[in-house]
Amino acid sequence: MTSPVASVSVFGYSDYRVFLKDYYQQAHAMDRNFSHRYIARWLGVSSSGWFADLLKGRTNLGGVHVVKLVSILKFRETEAEYFETLVQLNQAGSMEERNHHLRRLLSFRDGKVDLVGKDKFEYYSNWYYAAIRELLFFHDFRGDYASLGKKLEPAITPAQAKKAIRLLEKLEFIRKDVQGRYRPTDAFLKKDSSFKSLYAANFLRTNMELGMQALEKFQKEERHISAITLSLSGPGFEKARGIIDSMHKKLTALMQEDPHPDKVFQFNLQLFPVTR
Repeated sequence: MTSPVASVSVFGYSDYRVFLKDYYQQAHAMDRNFSHRYIARWLGVSSSGWFADLLKGRTNLGGVHVVKLVSILKFRETEAEYFETLVQLNQAGSMEERNHHLRRLLSFRDGKVDLVGKDKFEYYSNWYYAAIRELLFFHDFRGDYASLGKKLEPAITPAQAKKAIRLLEKLEFIRKDVQGRYRPTDAFLKKDSSFKSLYAANFLRTNMELGMQALEKFQKEERHISAITLSLSGPGFEKARGIIDSMHKKLTALMQEDPHPDKVFQFNLQLFPVTR
């Protein structure tokens, strides 16, 4: 049997399992013989339920199976490289590995590759990009990068400050007004699901590291850091998440209503299990 070629493009996906599910559904509709059993047989797997387990995340994709799947899907060279990198990204065991594969994924120059881009990846990789954007709501910056860098805590170098301004300009988060001052725009990052969790993980990690430093760096009058240990049921946990979401909205509203901001703060709130 010749495998049907679905029109689903792998370049639009950040999760190889979601891609395979969509590809399979379209290909199976084109040819009912293209089944889970057929794929398992082609890959040399004895269990006909193997592909279903793969799609549900109960098993991972090994190197040999990746090569055979590429053959079934009739990928071109660039598509095959993208898919293989996507598998490595989704199955990576550490954040460092994920970032490595994500950078490679974003380096693909195929005309169909336009996910979230390197600029947005970089924006989330350093805490001070967001901090500088907020700072420019009230700080009169006209090109003195050394002074701008010293405004942050911890301070950054003039070169880092210049790179941040260039990135924020490129993302259209800031622009220079007629008087030569840089001011934030109303632009926000597009809420694209592609790589959203990976970007968020990088952003959260850098800010959690800042929080650890703040515990020793600032007096208690300058910060508010606290912890509480809770015992909750599943429904109780969901209610707690709702309370946190509500707090985010209230703090955002507070920021928008504050007429005279003079300092940028980072707010981190963590809720996670410490038992199984």
